[in-house]
Amino acid sequence: LVSGGADKQVVVWDVSSGEMVRKFRSHTGRVNCVRFNAESTLAISGSYDATVRLWDCKSRRYDPVQVLAEAKDSVSSVEISDHQILTGSVDGSVRQYDIRMGRLHTDTLSEPVTCVNFTKDGQCVLASSLDSTLRLLDKDTGDVLGSYTGHKNTKYRIESCLTSSDAHVVSGSEDGRVCFWDLVEAKLM
Repeated sequence: LVSGGADKQVVVWDVSSGEMVRKFRSHTGRVNCVRFNAESTLAISGSYDATVRLWDCKSRRYDPVQVLAEAKDSVSSVEISDHQILTGSVDGSVRQYDIRMGRLHTDTLSEPVTCVNFTKDGQCVLASSLDSTLRLLDKDTGDVLGSYTGHKNTKYRIESCLTSSDAHVVSGSEDGRVCFWDLVEAKLM
């Protein structure tokens, strides 16, 4: 388990014992989001300090192995696939870092981005923003393939995701609902 918070630290925990295994300190603002890679060898953190930091959980090193500092405002969401890191930030940008190729692709939305996810097939990105809209973006071109509305999200960071089959979009709502949309028809169910 990996956690982060207002103390500006990223903490790795042993789930079976409940004991802290490692603490990483380098962020200068609260840590908003954390993720492990599939092997749990790398932790990724996004912070109020507008950076994404990558931490090697297997080495004895306590400094980040890489710092991604392209965001202009707080990083609110991070996601990782095999060789790509996806971030959403309050500056309204969805950034895709291709670690193998050393490339950055940025899509700019009109409002602060609160949550980002890859589709299971890896071809698209789901991004939610503070204009009460979720957008399905083509990963390569940034084209909006679908928009999902009908929930309320104007103040808080609310999680969203796709179901395991990529058939439905799911999001919380500030009015206490959990909303489901058909991915293709973009209809609220």
